[in-house]
Amino acid sequence: MTLELVSSTPPPPGSAPGSHGGPRILAPGAPPSPGPIPSDLARHLVFGEALVWWDEKNGIHLGPVLLVVGAAVAILGFVSVLAPQFWLQPWGELWKPVAALLSPALLVLVRERVNQRAVLVTDAGILDVDRQGRVGRLAFDAIAAVRRDALRGGLVLDGPRGRVRIPPSLADDARQAVASQRRHRVRATAAVDDPTGWLR
Repeated sequence: MTLELVSSTPPPPGSAPGSHGGPRILAPGAPPSPGPIPSDLARHLVFGEALVWWDEKNGIHLGPVLLVVGAAVAILGFVSVLAPQFWLQPWGELWKPVAALLSPALLVLVRERVNQRAVLVTDAGILDVDRQGRVGRLAFDAIAAVRRDALRGGLVLDGPRGRVRIPPSLADDARQAVASQRRHRVRATAAVDDPTGWLR
C-alpha cells in the first residue's frame, strides 16, 4: 500500500487511471522521486510536513565488490607467474593469504548492506530510515556539521539532537532537494561546519 501525493509530474500518457506511473517531481527544484512514497515511510512524516523528495538504497551494488574481487584475482595471477610454488603449499596454509586478499570484498559487501536506508527531504528538514525502521531526523536549522562517513561512505549530518546518514548513491539528489528548500530561507546565525561543501 502506498500513499498518493500531489505531484508536479503528471502520469505518463496512456497510463491507466490511478496508476502510479514512474518518477515524480514533488517540489520545484527538487530531483525526481521514484514514485509515491510507501506508507511505512510516510508514517514518519509529521502532520503538516510537505515531502519534497525521497529515495532509498534497497539493494547491493555489485560493482565495487566485483572490482575488489577482480583486483584480488589479478594479484593472485601475478603471484602464479612470479612464484608458481605458492600454489604448492598445503591448503591449511594457502587459505590464509587468499582470504586476506578477498577480505576487502567482504567489507565492501557489509558496507553496502549497512548503507541500505531511505532518505526523505521535507520542507522543514531531512530524515533517514534504516532497514530496522530507526529514524534519524534533523531540521535544516539544526544541522551543525556535515562530515564524510569514513566507514560507510556517504555523508553524516550531525545536530544537537540527531544524526542523519546519507548513502553515497543518494547524496547528490539529497543535496539538490535540500538546496531547493534552503534557497529562500533565512539562514541561522551559527555557521555549519561543512568541510565537504555539501550544504553550499
